[in-house]
Amino acid sequence: EGYGELRPDGIKTIERAAFEGIEDIEEGMSFEAQSPDGSVQEITIKKVDGDAITIDTNHPLAGVPLNFDIQVVGVRPATKEELEHGHSHDHGHSH
Repeated sequence: EGYGELRPDGIKTIERAAFEGIEDIEEGMSFEAQSPDGSVQEITIKKVDGDAITIDTNHPLAGVPLNFDIQVVGVRPATKEELEHGHSHDHGHSH
């Protein structure tokens, strides 16, 4: 669940004209693009069919199972405040 599920609505077909100033567009290329709400998101080119460009706005790791190999190097008791709030308050986090 690290990067969420693959969202089918994240795959869209747009016109080549949306890539103003970019002449060569190929499958597999990635770009940073500004979304309609002004935020910046990474897009990946999935298919090029003439002037129709299929893009994927999902994170590249969306829907991919993540496995971590970790080693716990230390454990400390929770503080009273952490027990009350149900989470740790490391790295300057507090309420």
